[in-house]
Amino acid sequence: MQSRVWVVGAFLIALLGGCVNTDYVGESYTPTSQVDVYYSIDDVERSHVVMGKITATAMDGWDSAAMVEELKAQAMAKGADGLVIMDVHTDTVGSYTSTYGDSSDDDKWVITEDGKLKHRGSNSGSSTSITTDTKEKVMDAELLKYQ
Repeated sequence: MQSRVWVVGAFLIALLGGCVNTDYVGESYTPTSQVDVYYSIDDVERSHVVMGKITATAMDGWDSAAMVEELKAQAMAKGADGLVIMDVHTDTVGSYTSTYGDSSDDDKWVITEDGKLKHRGSNSGSSTSITTDTKEKVMDAELLKYQ
């Protein structure tokens, strides 16, 4: 029983950890143990250089604070001293359509009680289609190295 609980716990951790994806381009340094978070480059009072840019993406509706925590973890791993959140927005990344009901365009033919083939016409059914956009939350940031 304990091994089953451990497996389920490990699965949930893997699932939650995989919900925020990051993409980084820039320099890397020795990892740091702390990173300062800013929401405007104008708030950074220390001398610094921009060492790179990082983007986090997650399903729309994902908690922004969780995304910031993932960006902080990545920033420390890359050796950053500061993280500046530059932009948060939602992108449409796809869509899907669901159709309910009878939407057949085929001609309808039936056999009557007397054995004759009778035409019933086409498009006699009705249907409803619902198109839903698939969206993701995107958070763009810059990593800073203090000088």
